[in-house]
Amino acid sequence: METDFFKAVWYVLTDPARAGEHLTLTAAEVKYALVWTRSKAALDFSREVSAARGMKVVPLYSWTLKDAFLTASEKLGATHLLIDYQPGSLQAAAAPITLVRKRIQPPPPNPKA
Repeated sequence: METDFFKAVWYVLTDPARAGEHLTLTAAEVKYALVWTRSKAALDFSREVSAARGMKVVPLYSWTLKDAFLTASEKLGATHLLIDYQPGSLQAAAAPITLVRKRIQPPPPNPKA
């Protein structure tokens, strides 16, 4: 990954017919929530994978949106994020949701503000 994943905009696929439904993938007994760092990559995935067809690409700009996504993913049973995965790729970056949640926390309040 070229940019700092934790600070970058994340793009996720959501089901427009079901609020809070995100795309997940299970591999090697681990359930992953999928995120991309480029909207085109997420859109390409949604066109290539039949289970993702009709899903909408949604950007997550702030730590608040990212945290809400992580919470929703955990409620769906995901324990890890799979980052920038494309069909046919033999590998992709992955991270435990608990680690990601710690890294996206907002900075402490500025006492001078």
